[in-house]
Amino acid sequence: MPGPDDTRQTATTLLPLPRWASRLLGAPGAVSFRRFDSLVRRAAELETGVRALHDAALASSARSSAVRGLRPAGARRLGDDASLFLAAAREATRRTIGLRAFDEQLLACCALLSGHAVELDTGEGKTLVGALAAAGHALAGRRAHVLSVNDYLAQRDAEWMHPLFELLGVSVGWVGQHTPHDERRRAYGCRVVYAPVSEIGFDVLRDRFAVADAERVGPAFDVAIVDEADAVMIDEAMVPLVLAGSSPDESDDLVEATLLVEGLTAGAHFDVDGDEATVTLTDAGLDLLEASLGGINLYDAEHVELLTRINLALHARVLVHRDEEYIVDEGIVRLVNTGRGRIAHLQRWRDGLHAAVEAKERVTATAPGIVLDSITIQDLLASYRTLSGMSGTIVAVAEELLEFYTLASGRVERHEPNRRVDPPDRVTVDEAEKLRAVVAEVLTRHEAGQPVLVGTQSIAESEHVAGLLRDAGVRARVLNAKNDADEASVVARAGEFAAVTISTQMSGRGTDIRLGGADEGDRERVVAAGGLAVVAVGRYPTGRLDRQLRGRAARQGDPGTSVAFASLDDDLVRTHAPAHHLARIERDGAQLPMERRRKIVDAAQRIAEGVRRDRHRATWQYSRAIAAQREAVLARRARLVAGEDAGVVLDGRLAAPGPLAAGVEPAVVARLVRGTALHFLDERWTEHLARLQEIRDGIHLRALAGQKPADEFHRIALREFAGFFDAAADDAATFLAGLAPEDAARGLDELGLRRPSATWTYMVSDDPLGAPGDRGVRRLGGIVRSRVFRIE
Repeated sequence: MPGPDDTRQTATTLLPLPRWASRLLGAPGAVSFRRFDSLVRRAAELETGVRALHDAALASSARSSAVRGLRPAGARRLGDDASLFLAAAREATRRTIGLRAFDEQLLACCALLSGHAVELDTGEGKTLVGALAAAGHALAGRRAHVLSVNDYLAQRDAEWMHPLFELLGVSVGWVGQHTPHDERRRAYGCRVVYAPVSEIGFDVLRDRFAVADAERVGPAFDVAIVDEADAVMIDEAMVPLVLAGSSPDESDDLVEATLLVEGLTAGAHFDVDGDEATVTLTDAGLDLLEASLGGINLYDAEHVELLTRINLALHARVLVHRDEEYIVDEGIVRLVNTGRGRIAHLQRWRDGLHAAVEAKERVTATAPGIVLDSITIQDLLASYRTLSGMSGTIVAVAEELLEFYTLASGRVERHEPNRRVDPPDRVTVDEAEKLRAVVAEVLTRHEAGQPVLVGTQSIAESEHVAGLLRDAGVRARVLNAKNDADEASVVARAGEFAAVTISTQMSGRGTDIRLGGADEGDRERVVAAGGLAVVAVGRYPTGRLDRQLRGRAARQGDPGTSVAFASLDDDLVRTHAPAHHLARIERDGAQLPMERRRKIVDAAQRIAEGVRRDRHRATWQYSRAIAAQREAVLARRARLVAGEDAGVVLDGRLAAPGPLAAGVEPAVVARLVRGTALHFLDERWTEHLARLQEIRDGIHLRALAGQKPADEFHRIALREFAGFFDAAADDAATFLAGLAPEDAARGLDELGLRRPSATWTYMVSDDPLGAPGDRGVRRLGGIVRSRVFRIE
């Protein structure tokens, strides 16, 4: 159900149910937090009394009331003593960081403490709400992780809120990408830990691969409070976090394939489909390539790998765009998180595509690695006993939060009424007309002294718009993935009088735009000019991102405006609009009424949102079999690491001859058997993961035979896993049986059982070409019919 940010209503959107009706019907996102109103009112009554307490007494009061009012763990309701905790925590924030929590913030804190997801508009103080909830859980004896989207926010929030935790006697730490091992262990020993969700996942993967307790850092999966919860729990839910090990293999040589495709011409040698998700060689293109390679047949079995490299190189050249999906920085291909407009640190595409882009850009290819293990963000979050979250756009994904996390959600209203003005979107026919309208809008507002924030879809677009404004006499500050290290200072100045700031996606920036500048010194003049104006260049694939951008204006009761410009040839429309809409655009063009244009854009966005939901569900289905198998392997591995007799795990396979029967010290033998069993268990698991990935990449071809790919994948995954533990035990027993007694005291490395000499972590980014099934079935079906069955 839309919140106050949704002040517009298109003709194609159903009117929302009244809030009371939604709650009565149990609609997703309609949880009422008014059940906590009495606690918040009682906290206000106690405020005068707790203000008279000295610091130690205040901390003691907060602790005792938290223990009585916030337990049992995971309860959906809070005890009466929670009101005293709220009053004490409010006073602690006033003393330590100079902020007095609003009643609405205390209400949101109750929502988090009771295990809900809560929608709080941009600028309503989610950082303070998360800290209050984390402190409450910690004082009640639990361990809380406050999960953010990047290192910057984790460090900033931990350091900002540190005085609050210190007064309350709660230990707090933070973890980032560059945090050393020992500091990670210390941080995870704290009651409250701030960290990017990816770093928690990477630590889990490294801990899983450890062979001794000292190698572990040990994050505790008790309470999670997820900031930007819709982005983390929905948009990135199925992103695999990967632990990789060194590999003796070389990267595929894609230089030759890259040079070959550079001579191909669009239309003559290859075709790009309408949604720009697939590029396909034409017969003329195949003939040209085969002739240049000496007259070979690229579809012969011996040339299949070469054909694969050519297709990867062609996709990299045509469909993956520099300064949109990636940038090149200091000779390295760095991916861009298109949902946030930031560098996606530690992310890469699967090795084939990533190597193809590196070859295209003439940079040094990064070596491929062996995937030792992986985990999705969704499975990681499901590990917590109590899960909660907050965002400015929770209600829009309420159904998915229930489906995937059994997490109920609701909304807490603004502290001050929304004063933002949102005129209807302006939809032009083409891109050029849209950009002219954007420049004209910015110039008008800039000349009146109104600060303007221009939201763009990509790095390239942000720089292009900056150039157009510069040509018109306006110099804008630009914030995108190329300079996001300066984001705090750039965003902080966006509210200055007559300032013009251009940014890619604002989600996760974490810095409020204050009218009149960071110190609000020129506030009155900016208020008189109308407050911040947000100008959106196009619509995002999801309305949540549109609302997050609009929410930067009119924070906490400030005046402000937001206006969006879209065009009928935007990627969103060309990729997702129904065929009859595209036909009408082609036929009527400029004659289309503005209201009809808006309906077309709205329909395209709804379809894009549906595609994302379907992909999430499909990927989740594929991951279930692997997740269950991983749990079984980890359980076996934990028993080995804990010191369980590996001979039991080997199930009697060991017999004379060998070190076990040669009078060797039992402790030495036990250590050798344990290490060997771990080695072959890990080796079998990495091989199993690689095999399942190969199956997953091609499973959509089963649709050609009328089968359900997801069902077939599960069946094959179960078949491949059958006998897994027996095979690992057989490997270990066979190896041990071949050892001489004197080998027992040697290290595993000396015996040839080498673990990877280096490990690293990364996230597998969304494939910019789409999922294999989305782009491959029709094309491959055509190849099968024409090349194999000779059907035209």
